[in-house]
Amino acid sequence: MNHAWKRLQVEGVDVWIDMAASAQDTAREVRRALGQGEVSGVRTGPARSADELRQSCDLLRPLHRASEGVRGLVSVPLPAPPAPASPGAAEWWVARARELREAVGRPNLVVRLSVDAADPATLRGLFALGTPLEVAGVRSVGQYERAATALLAALDGATRVASFISFDVAGVDHPVDARLDLIGSDEAKALRGRAGLAAARLAHREHDVVFSSARWGALAAAGAPEPRLLWLTGGFPLYRAAHVTQELVTRGTATAMTLAAGRALEKSGTICGDRVWRHYADAERTLAYLDWFGISVESLARRTLRVPGTPAPPAAPEPPGVAPAESRLPPGRTGHTAQGASTAARRPGSRRPLAPA
Repeated sequence: MNHAWKRLQVEGVDVWIDMAASAQDTAREVRRALGQGEVSGVRTGPARSADELRQSCDLLRPLHRASEGVRGLVSVPLPAPPAPASPGAAEWWVARARELREAVGRPNLVVRLSVDAADPATLRGLFALGTPLEVAGVRSVGQYERAATALLAALDGATRVASFISFDVAGVDHPVDARLDLIGSDEAKALRGRAGLAAARLAHREHDVVFSSARWGALAAAGAPEPRLLWLTGGFPLYRAAHVTQELVTRGTATAMTLAAGRALEKSGTICGDRVWRHYADAERTLAYLDWFGISVESLARRTLRVPGTPAPPAAPEPPGVAPAESRLPPGRTGHTAQGASTAARRPGSRRPLAPA
């Protein structure tokens, strides 16, 4: 039993195993974790056979039934069409999803497609199949807003399947940190490791805005499940992945990690309440500092978009004795404000309370 995972569940965060991010997690270890009821989902790579997918789905079927379809899920990437932007791309995605679902034959199979393919027509076709889906490859607030808006446009009152937008936190940090290293100043180095958390937190704020609209209120009243944010940390070294996981704890989200990162979180992590909505102002400051250095997270996200299921860039281990990024800030710049306080005002319709002054 992983007590850190249990604590995440208490905080309202679902735990997924990210097999797509690691070749070291053995099938036996994954089956044991699934069988113990510690996790809510699995992300797999493209090489899994239909039999392997069925086995994973079957282990999670009891949870899938008990949660009315919002947990107990197995996500697998769809092959990309030869020309993603072609007029027939939507039909391609729907046809591949239909083939995969017929081959596996399980209702808790989730199809995964890249954010650049997630237009309303494609998503609407997948929902019409009764297919749970994951929009992957999101690495900026702008990408998240476009994915969430497309999902909202594709949903209708009859939709009853789960949907997710996965945010690749390591995919933000790697290119940003590389550019900060090229700049080389102490001020630039102090920003290393902060871009991913900042962008993820502001994507969460955007989620609250999109899904506080009148249209979403009508869909929710009709019974449509709310799309959920799924944090991805598989591209980080183990203890960095554990740190990022605990810094993105907020109710109603899910987090995907390797089994090894889960063990690191249990060994050294501290799960102590919400670490997202109170820190929107700090996240905005971080992105403003990066802009001052000429680094745009939005531009980098467009350049580094990968097809879901392909491996993340290898993460260099942190040198021994290096303090966490939050403790390396330049004088006068703080990471988390005292007691997590933030003066950022919430937009109209938000479901989150104002942070204390």
